[in-house]
Amino acid sequence: MPTLLQTIRFCLVSGAILAASLAIAGLLGSLVPLFDLFNHAQILLFPATLLGLVIVALALRGTLRSVALIYVFVGFAASANVMLPEFAAALQTRPAAPARGTITMMTHNLFGMNYQMAQVTAAIQAEDPDIIVLQEYFGEQATDLHPRLLAEYPFFARCRGGKRANLGLYSRLPFEQVQDGACPSNAYVTERTGHILARFQADGDKPFSVLTTHMDWPIPVDRQREQLAALSAVVDEIEGPLILAGDFNSTPWSYALRAFVAGNGLVRETMNLLTFPMSWHYLGAWRDTVPFLPLDHVMTRGGVVVHQIGLGRPTASDHLPVVFRFSVP
Repeated sequence: MPTLLQTIRFCLVSGAILAASLAIAGLLGSLVPLFDLFNHAQILLFPATLLGLVIVALALRGTLRSVALIYVFVGFAASANVMLPEFAAALQTRPAAPARGTITMMTHNLFGMNYQMAQVTAAIQAEDPDIIVLQEYFGEQATDLHPRLLAEYPFFARCRGGKRANLGLYSRLPFEQVQDGACPSNAYVTERTGHILARFQADGDKPFSVLTTHMDWPIPVDRQREQLAALSAVVDEIEGPLILAGDFNSTPWSYALRAFVAGNGLVRETMNLLTFPMSWHYLGAWRDTVPFLPLDHVMTRGGVVVHQIGLGRPTASDHLPVVFRFSVP
């Protein structure tokens, strides 16, 4: 029994040290891009390092206990430095919506293996958005979903491209699509990503732009950073109020995403909205899970005011929709 207890204690202390080490490495992510990957796990590292403090305090004695406590506390502080501002920002109240002139918008990654378009339609009808942007919007999905949406949303654009370049935009409001070569029309192009850029000009209202895209995963590190740099070049050319919404495959705790937001003068409106994964493939099948990563983001610039933002209902996708209400005063 003593041997078993020692083994358990060793494993628990080792786990505490490992969690602290990953959190500290994440703190150095701005200097070493590879370490930035650990920041995507901050939602796990924060409670793990807090629990690690308790474990070390109870499991060790003497000088070793003091040294381990200091080390794990540094890891906890590193994680708290990322997570606590996010929690605080999520508690801030938003400006009240005006009596008129508000627009509701939904962004949603449909998931390429989701063919339950009736469920998607029901979720859209429940939120009644004026503008919808879709990612992972493949041909078989569009064949079913497009006719369901067309009566309510007569204005639309669609990209048909590489793995992440299948996008859609549907709107009740008329818009002009900016044809900048980033919205492919066939699935055989080599570009993995794309975007739809639309300019809206409602009668009597201030014009604004909507940009939607879908980034690759942050591994390999250079690939997503190059995609964010290319997107920055697009954003830099857009004048006036802007809404950028889509699946960035990046958490807001990443230095890469934080640098993108700050460098482009954007405001990230999505705080602590956990959208992924709603399902995961394991033990030979897709199974329901609890989402714990905020990968779907809404960003604004140029005077766009977001009055409400939250999650939509599940749609059989591995992502939850994000729905928000905004105005352009």
